[in-house]
Amino acid sequence: MRARDLTWPCTPVRLDTTLREAAELLVRERAPALVVVSEDGHPLALVPATRVLAAALPDAVRDDPLLAAVVGESLDADVRARAASLRLADVLPKRLPAPAVVSPDASPVQMASLMERAGRPVVLVVDYDGDKPHLLGTVDAATLLQHYL
Repeated sequence: MRARDLTWPCTPVRLDTTLREAAELLVRERAPALVVVSEDGHPLALVPATRVLAAALPDAVRDDPLLAAVVGESLDADVRARAASLRLADVLPKRLPAPAVVSPDASPVQMASLMERAGRPVVLVVDYDGDKPHLLGTVDAATLLQHYL
């Protein structure tokens, strides 16, 4: 069994993707994270769904989580509006942490080792044709655990 056999397909996004578009993609694909790629398709970052959700929250709620308990659903419209107006580039750090990337031939133990070293629960499976990347998808820790059961 190799990475190509365990890969879950995913749709890459670019930095100009709105938070709303990102959220819709995460929900539609039931993905744990977004794969952000450059204009030429090179993987830039893996953005957890929780990061997209947090970025859509109003600043006041992010600064004071207890406020969320008081205001309840009254800020839902604000979250939707913020998600529609902000792009990933607006909310991600300027220096994105490099994603963990493996070749389609990587073994399960190789992927697990990289996840452990990089502290990431997901690796990207990327095949290169010369300089041109082709994102095959992702492999998450749960998939590797299932492989070993």
